[in-house]
Amino acid sequence: MPLLETKERQTPGTSSTANTDMYHSRTRSSTIWQFLRYCLVGGANTLLGLLVLNVLLWGFPPKNVLILVVYNSVAYSGGAVTSFFLNKYWTFRRKQRTTRREVVRFVIILALEILYSNGLVWLAGKALQPLITNVTLWGNASKLLAVAGSAVLSYTFMRFWTFAGRSQDRPKQQETLQ
Repeated sequence: MPLLETKERQTPGTSSTANTDMYHSRTRSSTIWQFLRYCLVGGANTLLGLLVLNVLLWGFPPKNVLILVVYNSVAYSGGAVTSFFLNKYWTFRRKQRTTRREVVRFVIILALEILYSNGLVWLAGKALQPLITNVTLWGNASKLLAVAGSAVLSYTFMRFWTFAGRSQDRPKQQETLQ
């Protein structure tokens, strides 16, 4: 009777350890490229957010940090839909149709990102307000400090929760009949 067995692919003359090392090297490289794609998407969304923020700053110059925080929320939300689709299909290379679970998780993450981004904007805004008198420069500097402080945290949430699933990088084991 034939047995169903799982075997590792192994090229002649290489050990299982060499294959494992190659797998980890490829996975590490893939993760780095994935993070770089995430940064490019984030950069595009940051530019969109800065555009929205500057339109608000120029049109309605704020007198205090709380208004700047409201502007940040509007600006941050501006790139949310683009961010979702670019990250899903390009950054994390998920091919399946968008699921309700992903959308709910993304909305939860977006709300958390807005909260911690606003916290960082508020802190930076409070610290920079006495130093920078130009409202536009003050708002942009506060926003950029918040972006820098939240990029890694945002990537981690998206990678391991919003678009979590079977790794696209994992080699498939083959089942063979003997």
